Amino acid sequence: MAYYRAMRDILGRLFAFSLLAGSVAAAPLAVHLHATLPSPQPVGVSIGLTPRVDNAVGLHTYRYSVSVNGGPFRVVRDFSQDKEFVWSPELYEHDAAIHLIARNNKTKEVAEDELRFRIVPRATAKGPVVTPTAHPLVALFSAPPCPEGSQFHVSFQAVGEQTLARTPDQPCGGTLSSNVYVAGMRAATDYRLRAEVVTGGTTKPGTWLPYQTGILDGDFSPVSVAVPRAGGKPATEPVLVFSAASVASGRRPFAVDLEGRIIWYMRSADFLTRIVPGGRFLALAEGQNSVNSMRRLQVLRETDLAGNVIRETNIGRVAEQLELRGIHSDCQKGGKECVPGFHHEAIRLPNGHTLAIAGLERIMPAGTQGSKEPVNVLGDIVVDLDQDFQVTGVWNTFDHFDVKRASVYDAKCKEGRGSGGCPPIFLTAEANGWTHSNSLNYIASTGDFLISMPEQNWVLKVDWKNGKGSGKVLWRLGKDGDFTAKSDDPSPWFSYQHDAGFEPAGSNILTILDDGHVRYEHDKNAHNRGQAWRLDEEKLTATPILNADLGVYAIAVGSAQTLKNGGYSFEAGFINPASPYGRTVETDADGKVVYAVDVEGIVVYRSYRVSDMYSAPIK
Repeated sequence: MAYYRAMRDILGRLFAFSLLAGSVAAAPLAVHLHATLPSPQPVGVSIGLTPRVDNAVGLHTYRYSVSVNGGPFRVVRDFSQDKEFVWSPELYEHDAAIHLIARNNKTKEVAEDELRFRIVPRATAKGPVVTPTAHPLVALFSAPPCPEGSQFHVSFQAVGEQTLARTPDQPCGGTLSSNVYVAGMRAATDYRLRAEVVTGGTTKPGTWLPYQTGILDGDFSPVSVAVPRAGGKPATEPVLVFSAASVASGRRPFAVDLEGRIIWYMRSADFLTRIVPGGRFLALAEGQNSVNSMRRLQVLRETDLAGNVIRETNIGRVAEQLELRGIHSDCQKGGKECVPGFHHEAIRLPNGHTLAIAGLERIMPAGTQGSKEPVNVLGDIVVDLDQDFQVTGVWNTFDHFDVKRASVYDAKCKEGRGSGGCPPIFLTAEANGWTHSNSLNYIASTGDFLISMPEQNWVLKVDWKNGKGSGKVLWRLGKDGDFTAKSDDPSPWFSYQHDAGFEPAGSNILTILDDGHVRYEHDKNAHNRGQAWRLDEEKLTATPILNADLGVYAIAVGSAQTLKNGGYSFEAGFINPASPYGRTVETDADGKVVYAVDVEGIVVYRSYRVSDMYSAPIK
């Protein structure tokens, strides 16, 4: 018996010790940031950042911010489950501090670490140098300092050719070296490049340096000229940039000259939405968010010509911030509201902010849009993000658009990865595709914006006032909207439209791609149309000044753009679903087709005509 009593006492002590141990607080979260390369490194080197995390239990997310020369920290990637980040420093010599925050998503416990790094000049007193980048068609040109008050650019041309291209002027930094990405070159081609310094209208050229571009690192869709250019006004904006319609396609956005030769491409298969002046791009991408395992259309990022990430956020992180604005995202079965993903559009504003469209699922009561049971309705929100991609405002279709008005086409979006351009769906197996908004256009004079809703066959003007407006819909353009069409055409209005916006900026001329679903339902010979409308917002009249037959019918997607020569460029991006291809059509001012190119094997979401890889369209 004594033995059993002794064993009982020992076991009792062990049990008590285990209870005591369980009551002791867990070791605190700790993070230690490391770089894959030692400091210092020359201008143009990208540095891998990787954290070692101690005592991390559960879901953790990571935010990276960078300070340059003691300035404010700017977010380069907001909280994401992706631990590692490739940091691309600014293209001049400087001292940087990289700040990392690791966060427990459940307890909100955080740990922080900071890493110092120095970037040093690549060019020396001996003269400029040209360095290959990770992009085979993009070179880094580095030149010694030039005097303050002067301007610096690089001229480049293919050996044996007369055409001379140049990078944009940038201010000389005095004591800082000058560095620029050179883009717009063909693959496996010999070029020569030189620095040019402009002072008081006088250009001082440097010595030509040789450079050979690399080979393409993958397959690209063939581009062929479908309608050769004839006489008439010469071509303007000689670069064509194509955006694939789906990140799932694996096809990367790319650029060609007007002969169809590739001169640039995006290194990742992102969904390019808009070109930003200065060789920057806004894109939606697959990637990790801050809350769940979904990857489709979760990331919004800005990249440069070489493919480096300038800044990045994700829909989970945006949804967290929307909680403070009355949108409660709970993306799981049984949830009532969910912000499931970005889709279709992000644009840059003059103040550096970004407007982006995201989906919003909401379970609505029986009777909504004719449903006999509670129904999942997929609407849209427009989020206003500042220069750090932090939410500063939101516009919600459920607050400002009549939810009783269902999709004209009775659209449905499927659970999971989504379908037909829908973001992923979480709350139910199927949702009503209510609005399917596909483009934004900012109106600088008033701070308002236009939003295109193809499922409604309408373009809406929203009282935004740079985030201080009421959010109310000021007017609806399209059939059964607020405007009267001043036209003798029996079917003047667009349907399932894309890329609506005013151009030139500040004008009352709106360009748009009319996919023409309503016309096609009645006439299988109907084609897409490129349209330009003159709007009188006081009298609420709309007069078509261009109604160009594009000669093909694409079932979805597309873009519209005014060219400098007075003509237009339109994209019919989804022709022949059995073997899809896209066609970019240039017309003159009267709507006559003067040039067209085909991109085979993919759906082209949008195409853009630009002067070079550093320029951007008006919208």
